[in-house]
Amino acid sequence: MVGVVSDPVFMNHDTGGYHPESPMRVHYVHTVFEPGDPGILMVDPVRADESDIRLVHSKGHLDRVRRACVPGRYVSLDPDTVCSKDSFDIALLAAGSLIRLVEMAVAGEIDCAFASVRPPGHHATPNEAMGFCLFNNVAVAAEKAIASLGVTRVLIVDFDVHHGNGTQDCFYSRKDVLYFSSHQYPFYPGTGGMHETGAEGARGYTVNCPLGARKGDGEFMALYERVLLPVMRAFEPGLVLVSAGFDAHAMDPIGGMQLSSRGFAALAGLILENARQAGAPVVFSLEGGYNLDALRDSVREVVEVMKGGQAPKVRPSGFRELDDICEVQARYWPV
Repeated sequence: MVGVVSDPVFMNHDTGGYHPESPMRVHYVHTVFEPGDPGILMVDPVRADESDIRLVHSKGHLDRVRRACVPGRYVSLDPDTVCSKDSFDIALLAAGSLIRLVEMAVAGEIDCAFASVRPPGHHATPNEAMGFCLFNNVAVAAEKAIASLGVTRVLIVDFDVHHGNGTQDCFYSRKDVLYFSSHQYPFYPGTGGMHETGAEGARGYTVNCPLGARKGDGEFMALYERVLLPVMRAFEPGLVLVSAGFDAHAMDPIGGMQLSSRGFAALAGLILENARQAGAPVVFSLEGGYNLDALRDSVREVVEVMKGGQAPKVRPSGFRELDDICEVQARYWPV
């Protein structure tokens, strides 16, 4: 059974008429989840307690976001990140809904889960909102799982086209949370070089895979088979969280990659199968993806695999950067 949070309430985070991170994103994704689907359990959104947000973010950060949410105005926290009247409450719902799905997955009430929530989160640092993100939903859920749910090791897989600098910052000195990111580089936000591998005492627990533009399904499959899988098997996570950004799609107006909707489903299948072998539940959380049709179709393909459908077959294709990435990671993992 796939647990899903998908609700029109997430459209209430109003970013203005021309912002790429628009309310229509979750509206399009919502059409994927048909009423009465026996493979899906719809879960009501849940508001996070502010103490849960404080597991990751400072009180000052919470207060800045709260103050930016005023009636009748758009307030910019940075050139890309906009707040409106309901943004603080919706951001609490996004983080809280992901926590709820993690609780259900860890308890065995569902097999895996997909949180179609916004605002996204992986650029939000402990003290700063940026890159469309207010609170780091995945980081909050990881901390909650460790603090309260008996999980000792969390793997975060981030396939958004942008590097999740906020998630990296949260766990750069940690060994109980391993952060793996495949992202276009150089690109916003400018972080995520392959030699960024963790702070002293946690080397290897940040796995950055920076990729030149125009990589497609075959290149991503080769990367995930050669790097992610041996890392995952050696790390033995008790929970896998996926920062599921779909802006590496060939149709995306912001990114410069060439993944297809079926390519995302193939990556999801690889993650799900290997997490299943480790006995770790997998929870996906929506990050980027700004072509509405590509976003909807990609989520549909991924959810079909989550429900037990066969993952598409993608032939791995080697590329120039892969050997360099493997050389760096082989210092820490059996890559």
